[in-house]
Amino acid sequence: MNTNTIPTWNLDDIFTDFSSEKYISMYEKFSGNIRELEKMLEHKPPQDKDGLENSLTGIIKLYNETGSIYEELFSYSYCRYSTDTSEPQALSEINRIEAIAVGFSTAVVKLRNYLFKAGQLLDEVIAGSDYLGQFRFFFDEQLMLREKQMTPEMENLAADLARSGADSWERLQQTLSSATQIVWDEETGEKKTSVELRALADNPDESVRRKAFEKEIELWKSIEVPMAFALNGVKGASNSVNSRRNFKTTLERSTLQARITSDTLDAIISAMTTSLPVFRKYLKLKAGLLGKEKIAFYDLFAPVGESSMSFSYKEATDFIVDKFTNFSTDLGNFARKAVDKGWIDAKPRQNKVGGAYCTGFHVSGASRILCNFNGSFNALSTIAHELGHAYHNDVLKEAPEIYRDFPMTLAETASIFCETIVLESALETASGDDKLNLIEHELMESTQIIVDILSRFIFEKNVFNKRIEKELSAAEFCELMIDAQKQTYGDAMNEKLMHPYMWAAKGHYYSQELAFYNFPYSFGKLFGLGLYSRFRDEGESFPEKYRSILYMTGNASAEDVTAIAGYDITKKDFWQSSLSIMEKRVEQFEDLCKNRK
Repeated sequence: MNTNTIPTWNLDDIFTDFSSEKYISMYEKFSGNIRELEKMLEHKPPQDKDGLENSLTGIIKLYNETGSIYEELFSYSYCRYSTDTSEPQALSEINRIEAIAVGFSTAVVKLRNYLFKAGQLLDEVIAGSDYLGQFRFFFDEQLMLREKQMTPEMENLAADLARSGADSWERLQQTLSSATQIVWDEETGEKKTSVELRALADNPDESVRRKAFEKEIELWKSIEVPMAFALNGVKGASNSVNSRRNFKTTLERSTLQARITSDTLDAIISAMTTSLPVFRKYLKLKAGLLGKEKIAFYDLFAPVGESSMSFSYKEATDFIVDKFTNFSTDLGNFARKAVDKGWIDAKPRQNKVGGAYCTGFHVSGASRILCNFNGSFNALSTIAHELGHAYHNDVLKEAPEIYRDFPMTLAETASIFCETIVLESALETASGDDKLNLIEHELMESTQIIVDILSRFIFEKNVFNKRIEKELSAAEFCELMIDAQKQTYGDAMNEKLMHPYMWAAKGHYYSQELAFYNFPYSFGKLFGLGLYSRFRDEGESFPEKYRSILYMTGNASAEDVTAIAGYDITKKDFWQSSLSIMEKRVEQFEDLCKNRK
């Protein structure tokens, strides 16, 4: 594949550089807005209706503007950093922005106290104001979160310490995972990073996949000590801070952040656990196609059959735009704009982080997508996934910043839905090994989102519990990781060929503020499948409902948003109905496997 045809993104319409007048001006405005916001919140709330309405309106308008500016500045800095983790200025700007943002975090704490002090008059003011009324959910949530916070002084200290503590540990993981290299070819001296090694996971040659796996394990082993310190630091900080915020566990906070109830979390985890035999059946079928009794970790992404499906970057994006347009002209036109305007950085290279993400720029009304394109359908699907996130941002382009603060559970809905669009479209015309590969691709991805995510959930829950007692060694992290994988992959995977260092490879574990960065993906996958089923039933009338659902994601609980589509997600039955789609896919896969024989 000619990597010269794979694009890097263009950031010039956001900022041309950190030293540009536009960037400097916005940074100064961010700092000034925070000072003004803190000053406004130092006063007691007026005790008359008109006074409180005027005061609160001014506060919320400034809050929205400041949040949008923060998103703009941080997203730009992170875009620069994530494509070149060796760039010192980008990291310096991230630190500088986060230092100023400590005041914004403190202002949020003060806002909650301000709302509480307004007393019963607050409800009357919100009910009588068209502007404030649109933020009813936000106000109710802030009052609830007030019961789960420390004093403003303590929250300010926690936010400030995080910059040199947990946030630094997170960046250490990012830097080591993107920059550390190991010799790949002894004769030529060629070296590869963990990102480059993991990119070989779908290589058709088993010897290449196994070598990449073994080299990756060797690479992680060489840096396991700093990685273990980093994970201990992040998880220890989460436990300490959340206990002082009156959370029983960090999982309780994560559930709250996801805007779901414990009933919903229990229902989805229970349904996922019940479905494990279905996915193990698929893995055993795949192992059989590869000439094995049990799957190895390095075979999870292995291609099966002799598929002719490979794509240049242009072919992949043209395919996506076409299939999105079949769903709705609005979605198709948006995807074309994102591609043509250079919003996507798809070229793999040293010092660029692995994986993929989408980040929004509210002030500019734009998004940027990072991925590592390799020509496979999986890579095509990843672009579709991230364009789903970008479309979600676009739906909320004119909305206040508060509405863009949607939980991860619902953030993943748009991306999974867009993945499903391209997969279902591809299946319509596929046959033979191409069809086998597409169904296998969906099952492969679903296995990651159900089986592997469940292993990550089990692992993280155990780590948090044990971290209360002591710091864990790298060997103990590896032991917990293998145990979690055994619980979910079960007898479908060779125990000697599991991945003990997935705790080091997955950056999701290293966010203090977003612990349990796992089950929201499962939520998004299964809700996305439910929405696609609804689209099949409703046809042309559905795209407008879909936009309405996306628009509500930051302004309601997950239970209320999903109710728009007619679902009760507190019940295990809903999740099982989506998982039953996967069971049918396994049956299709089994039939195709038999036909090949």
